[in-house]
Order: sequence, then structure tokens, then C-alpha cells
Amino acid sequence: MLHKSNLTTLFIIVALLIASTTFAQNKSMHMNMKSMKADKQSADTNIVRKGVIDLKSIDKNNDGKVYQCPMEANVLSDEKGECPLCGMDITEVTVAKAKEKLLKRGFRVSETELKENPGTENKSIEAIVSIWNQVCPVTGEDVDSDTPTEVYQGKTIGFCCSGCIKKFQKDPAKYMKNLSEDGSKFVGK
Repeated sequence: MLHKSNLTTLFIIVALLIASTTFAQNKSMHMNMKSMKADKQSADTNIVRKGVIDLKSIDKNNDGKVYQCPMEANVLSDEKGECPLCGMDITEVTVAKAKEKLLKRGFRVSETELKENPGTENKSIEAIVSIWNQVCPVTGEDVDSDTPTEVYQGKTIGFCCSGCIKKFQKDPAKYMKNLSEDGSKFVGK
């Protein structure tokens, strides 16, 4: 018959073997997932647009629509897919909506695109230059360029709606803490 101490030692050895096997399997699975994600991202990075974005060339079938990531405005394609940056499905939007979102987020759209839509040149420049942040400091929603702005510490702050301006005016320092250093992300709670 096994002594109590021998039984305890045996139990500890079995538990350690199970734990080390589980750890090794989890680590292996994590490495495989990481490798698969890296392979997928390298395959899909051609839809991550940089520099001046030409929406007309992206809309290959000329239907006036493209697929754009809801989170990463510069992830654009003419086909359904998944964003290689955040993993979300890219959704179909009109070229005009895609352009509006790009400009709100500070991306540049090609001159040919602007010239083909007269009257947007000044609005585009205003959207890039005047509004510092890309998300509302109160709610985290995308900034609406048609909503009035508020100047705070030399920065023109945009909002998703006029109701948020009133909240912001009561305690601007509190709401500015909700924004990342460059105003591109909502980090508040």
C-alpha cells in the first residue's frame, strides 16, 4: 500500500505532466495561429491604401461602390473581404461615402477624384486641415464634418452631433482625456 506522502508525490507528478503537456499544446497552437495571421496579413495588405488614395482606380467595376473597413478607413477593395489590420469584414459603401470617411480621418484623395466632383475641393481641404480629431471626445463616434466645432487649446475639435458640444463645453479637459494623443482613437471609458 502507498504511503500518503508517496501518493501526494505521485499526484503532483501527474499534475505537472498534464500541465506541461497542456502548456506545450497551447504554445504550439498560439504559434500556429500567429503564423496563419501573419500569412493572411501579408496576402491581404494590398488593400491597405497609403499615400494619396485614388478611389476611381479601386472601383474597378465602375458601380460607384467599394468595400471599406468600418474601423480602418484606408482599407479599401472592390471585393468583399476581411480587414488585415483589425479582422473585421469590410462593408460595401458608395465611393462618395468612402471618400467622406477618408477625408474625415485625414487621408488624402487623388486630385482626379476631387476634380470629378466639383464643389468638394474646399470641403476636403477644410476637413483635413481644420478638424484635429477623428472621433468624438464624448461618445467615440466618427466626427461629423457638418457639426459645429469647438476650439480648445489651439485645436479645432469636431463632434459627432451638436449635443456633444454642450457636454464638452462643461468640462473640456475631462473629454479631451478620452482621445488618443493624435485624436484618432477613443481611449476613454
